[in-house]
Amino acid sequence: MPESERKEEVLSRLKNIKGHIEGIIKMVEEGKECEEIMLQIIAVKKALEKVGYFIIESHAEKCLSDVENKAQIQKILNIMMKFLS
Repeated sequence: MPESERKEEVLSRLKNIKGHIEGIIKMVEEGKECEEIMLQIIAVKKALEKVGYFIIESHAEKCLSDVENKAQIQKILNIMMKFLS
């Protein structure tokens, strides 16, 4: 994926998370149940983790792009992602 597409993907995901957080703020202001709020916070946490993984994976792909063996790159990326998840 080209760097400009990666950037747009990250920004899109972060904007989605921002909207989700704004929803949580509204829930708190409206006095929603703790359980409802916590479930939304968990969802935001997971979404933020996924963005972090995407950034790490994209950075690793870019850094490893000079390696000639593309299968080896994919193997390294798969190991990294398993480790991080």
